[in-house]
Amino acid sequence: MEENTEETTQQNSVEESIEQTTQQEVRETPSEKTEHTDTEKRAYARMKTAEDEAKKAKAELKKVQDELAKAKLPISDVDAILEVQNATSGMDSEEVVELRLRAKALGVSLSEARQNKNYQLWQKGHKEEVEKANSLKPNTNQGEVDTKPKGWQQEFAEAKTIEEQGKVLDKYGMNPLNPRRDFQTL
Repeated sequence: MEENTEETTQQNSVEESIEQTTQQEVRETPSEKTEHTDTEKRAYARMKTAEDEAKKAKAELKKVQDELAKAKLPISDVDAILEVQNATSGMDSEEVVELRLRAKALGVSLSEARQNKNYQLWQKGHKEEVEKANSLKPNTNQGEVDTKPKGWQQEFAEAKTIEEQGKVLDKYGMNPLNPRRDFQTL
């Protein structure tokens, strides 16, 4: 009987320790579950906020795209290129820049801006200014001076006929048929 009492005591103590361990786990589990739920709630709230912001951004993007589509002119690209080419023919780069600037400021096409009296007046003044600047520049042909005179070999090579070659040789006193007169034979 004593053995049964000891076994019973041991079983009771084992059962008590198991119960205590289980109770500790149970106590820890709700707090861990609470932590998980709080973290999950925060993550869910952030996700919802991000989704709402994304929806707003998509709606705003669609609105801007619709406005942009309405603002486009119903003219084809080829027609636009031809219009620009016709409106800017015979103009230098400064005139084209000025024309584009004025057309944009007035909100008209390039050909209409080119017909504007203010632009025509500016263009006339610009052309006069360019002509004046070009007239003040020295002529490039006048400024160039041959620093190296042609030698007899180069002149001889450039001569196209035998007579011209003879003249070159005469000039330098090398023609055996016409000796230089200033030299005397000894």
